[in-house]
Amino acid sequence: MALSQRQPPPPPGAVTASKPACRGRSCLAIQPAETIQALLLYKWVYCGGRWRKVTRKNCPVAFSDPDFSDHQCVCSPTGSLYQTYPGGYMWLWLSPGFSYCAHMPKCFCPACSSIDAATIQSSSKF
Repeated sequence: MALSQRQPPPPPGAVTASKPACRGRSCLAIQPAETIQALLLYKWVYCGGRWRKVTRKNCPVAFSDPDFSDHQCVCSPTGSLYQTYPGGYMWLWLSPGFSYCAHMPKCFCPACSSIDAATIQSSSKF
């Protein structure tokens, strides 16, 4: 595995620079209720070469530490636990923008394990 993965394109339907995102409470005023609910229920992660829609259940780290600041010991090539556990690179869409982890252990985001994404999505309720 390369130490630095190329940043992927945004996930399907993502807000990009051509469609500016709102900030703070102003988001609540202009976002439809179903969009707000979706933001709370799932996030997009890029791992294993494709985007995956994840929940707190199948990728807790995407919700508990979205900038990976508390996981630098495993995410950073200079971290004390880097590549100690099975895993791989992971990008998290932050709408807009990304967070990157060079080696996220599978146990922190089982959705990025070798299980096929279709199996994960069919077993999760979105």
